[in-house]
Amino acid sequence: MSYLLNNFNGKIANPKTIVKIEKKEEKIIFNFAAFDSCLYSYSKKNNTNLWKACVCEVFLDLGDDFYYEFEVAPNGKTFIAIIKNKKVTFIKQNFFSSKVTIDGDKYEVTMEIDLAKLNNPKIIKYNCFRIETRPNEKEQILSALNPTLCDTFHVREKFITLD
Repeated sequence: MSYLLNNFNGKIANPKTIVKIEKKEEKIIFNFAAFDSCLYSYSKKNNTNLWKACVCEVFLDLGDDFYYEFEVAPNGKTFIAIIKNKKVTFIKQNFFSSKVTIDGDKYEVTMEIDLAKLNNPKIIKYNCFRIETRPNEKEQILSALNPTLCDTFHVREKFITLD
């Protein structure tokens, strides 16, 4: 279990987010607990600009020339895409599932990725993120497991190798 850090300075982020990563057989599971959230969701549709509001995110690199981006909003909507050369391509998938539970101003997100359906990759790199966006405020709060120290999460050199 680890705290996400402020993406710009590497200190414990406020609001706090905890992530626990588990590998069970042929699945990798990311469990987020996002505290002190306004629970603002950008859309009632999947594969829209969910990152404009509150989301928990995982970027997953399996050694290809692209990586996956998974986002889950407090309302349960998802963003599932491949990122290649900074281009987003939404994908249909049968290897990802998610669940959201809300308790007051905390939401918990579970993301499960079936690695068997992705040919059981030998190398798995990832990073975990949270965006907290409060309506009528201009700045988003960006936090990361391994901070990129800039205004974007899309820095593959900051991905962590799964043991």
